[in-house]
Amino acid sequence: MNGNEARGRTFAIVVTYEPDLNRLQQTVDSLMPQVEAIVIVDNASVSAIAISVLAKAAKAQFIPLGRNEGIAAAQNRGIREALAQSYEFVLLTDQDTILGADAVGSLKRAAFDLIAQGVKLGAVGSSYSDARGKASPIWRASKFAIKKSNATSGSSGVVEADFVIASGSMIPVEALRDVGVMDETLFIDFVDFEWAFRASAKQYRIFQCRNAIMEHQLGAGWLKLGSRSIAIHAPVRNYFWVRNALVLARREYVKPAWRIHLAIRALLFLLVYPLVADQGWQRLQLIIRGLWDGIRDRGGPLPEDLRQVV
Repeated sequence: MNGNEARGRTFAIVVTYEPDLNRLQQTVDSLMPQVEAIVIVDNASVSAIAISVLAKAAKAQFIPLGRNEGIAAAQNRGIREALAQSYEFVLLTDQDTILGADAVGSLKRAAFDLIAQGVKLGAVGSSYSDARGKASPIWRASKFAIKKSNATSGSSGVVEADFVIASGSMIPVEALRDVGVMDETLFIDFVDFEWAFRASAKQYRIFQCRNAIMEHQLGAGWLKLGSRSIAIHAPVRNYFWVRNALVLARREYVKPAWRIHLAIRALLFLLVYPLVADQGWQRLQLIIRGLWDGIRDRGGPLPEDLRQVV
């Protein structure tokens, strides 16, 4: 361990909601040798007691929430724990993400190298391959368009991106103090996008580290649609996706290219998912309501009157 790694004390935050306990155990096992502290924040899972036992065995802190408050609120509970203590980095991870053996070390080295170059670092994220074997893409905005590039698994070093997914991302504590914590009004989808866009507006830069590898599950599966594949989530996620896409498209600190992209993609959800995915009628109702609530800039958890739909 070099000097940078030794002083880069890292606080890992794992958010859980009805997790596969075996997979969660693997997640925690991958973190234990690599970070100084772990907190598991649980969004009122049925298996909360079992999760607490798992946390205790791993000498991790366990914070049970009384209800499902969403991923942003759960991340913030963990972030506030880190801010109150002497940690330099926060590492966010999902309940089903398994980090490679030197993932955190790679993230730290990348972070310190960037900081030494004078970069105002917002976050550095891990790389992954999805269920199709495709490498995690890099998304960048030009003036009015979004460019997506796919790096090969042999790539090394860091690549600048407009955002990195929350799971497997390392954020300097000082950036969190300056930019602020996660936006709880979004509840689940686009939380990582929004924080990165807000950080970018304050001149912070986001990078993906090609040497930090993780196993990460994106969605419940993939559906082939012509030459493209789309990720399939539970129908309720369609509501949050289109709502939050339009909510972000309204915000002035989001780059114009992303505002256009998000608005168009929200409309495409309406045209695609009800027709090609399962439970099409349910998805249609949720997407239409998501579009309406997004136009109205409505945030928060799932509205009460939609709970009978899901």
